[in-house]
Amino acid sequence: MPARKLIAKVMQSVMTRTHAYFESEFDIKLTEHSCAHGRFENMTLLDTTAVIHVGGLINLLIAFSFESSLLNVIFEKMTEELEIELHEIGIYREAAASDVINTIVGHCTIDLLHIDKNGVAITPPTILDSNHAKKASHIKDAMFYTVSLNTTLGKMNISLVAQSEMLENNFNE
Repeated sequence: MPARKLIAKVMQSVMTRTHAYFESEFDIKLTEHSCAHGRFENMTLLDTTAVIHVGGLINLLIAFSFESSLLNVIFEKMTEELEIELHEIGIYREAAASDVINTIVGHCTIDLLHIDKNGVAITPPTILDSNHAKKASHIKDAMFYTVSLNTTLGKMNISLVAQSEMLENNFNE
C-alpha cells in the first residue's frame, strides 16, 4: 500500500474512533481546527502527551497531546467514583491520558488489520512531558502529521510520527 494511502487510513481510523469515544464516554464534541506537518523536533506538544508505538507494516507513533483543561475534565469523569488522595492526582491524570489513547488505538486495530493482514502490535502508552518529549523519538529522520481538535473544554492534538520517507511524500507533492 502506498505511504500516502496508509497514512490517510491510519489518521482516518484514529479520528473516527476518537470522535466516537469522546462523544460516547465523555459527552464531549470535538471539532477539527487545523492540520500541521513537519520535522519531529518542530512538533507542538500541549501540556500532557501520551504516545503509543504501532508496529508491523504501519510502524509509527501515535501521540495524543492534551491541554490541561481538557485532561482535567476527562480525569474527573473517569475518577468521579474514586476517592483520590491529593498526592495521587498527577498519577491518575496521566493514567486518564494513557487510558484514552490506549482505548482509541485499541479500537483502531480492527481498522488497521485491513492495512496489515499480519496484524499490528501496539506498545503500552508512555507519558511524555514537554521537557523530555523531543528526546523521545527513536525514529530516524522523524516527521509528524498533526490534526488539532477543539472542544469547549480545551484543545488536543493527535499526531502520527514516522520516518521521513513515509510522511514527506504525503506533503511535498
